[in-house]
Amino acid sequence: MLILNFIIPRAMPGNPANILANENQLPPETAKYLIEIFKLNRPIWDQFTAYILNTFQGNWGFSYRYYPETVYELLMQRLPWTIFLLGISTITTALLGMIFGIIAGWKRGSKIDSTISVSSIFIWSIPYYWLAMMLVYIFGYILKITPTSHALTPGLEYDNFFEFITDALYHAILPISAITLTAYATYVLITRNTMLDVLSEDFVTVAKAKGLSERTVIIKHVLRNALLPPITILSLRFGFIVSGAIFTETVFSYPGVGLLIYESIIYHDYPVLQGAFFLLSITVILANLLADIIYMILDPRVRYG
Repeated sequence: MLILNFIIPRAMPGNPANILANENQLPPETAKYLIEIFKLNRPIWDQFTAYILNTFQGNWGFSYRYYPETVYELLMQRLPWTIFLLGISTITTALLGMIFGIIAGWKRGSKIDSTISVSSIFIWSIPYYWLAMMLVYIFGYILKITPTSHALTPGLEYDNFFEFITDALYHAILPISAITLTAYATYVLITRNTMLDVLSEDFVTVAKAKGLSERTVIIKHVLRNALLPPITILSLRFGFIVSGAIFTETVFSYPGVGLLIYESIIYHDYPVLQGAFFLLSITVILANLLADIIYMILDPRVRYG
């Protein structure tokens, strides 16, 4: 993991110092000075050794673009916005997707099932970035009812926390909508298909033979098993929350980790990319652990199998 974190950013063509010098129209002498400051003139093996030692010491280095800010400071500044945006959208997406997926599976073969399934497939097929740009164009530029960028109104002062959170939610409407619409279909289709698989199991037939109502069979016997795959997906999505929705945050200029990663790729900011990928790896591992724990709670067969 650490080796890939080191190699992948440096596989990009170009030199960070030259990119920063060209961006700010600095003289060539300054570019050479930046190379010395960033220690890019050292052998690659020495850079790798320093990276490994610093990582285990909790030192992720300084950002090239935002020097002298540290990588840790930058990530901690951006992370709350990403958690806010993706936390709300992930929970909203999962709840809506699982509810409509349950309804479609319960009413299988009906017009309700067909409507939910077809609309979900249609939404799922729309390119993510195109949908985000259409939302900006329609609601931001034509109707002018929502902001098109930033997480807060620039220069606005808040008298209390309620005003702050209201403004933050107002700016997050379009990003949350874009993420929810594109990810919603996945939960619907997986939940529906899992519902159909569980409904064909023998224990469901036995429950019906006992004279239990369809509602009781669905709620007490089917749902607990049908929700395992969607909950697993939800847990894994939380694992990737640190990386942010890169396309969404870029389109809406939302100041989260996703936009920071995009900027770091453009400017070849190696330390920031290394820190972001390392943090992402940790959260993915923890999310997998969480998914296993949830599985054991919901399905005793995993616990005792």
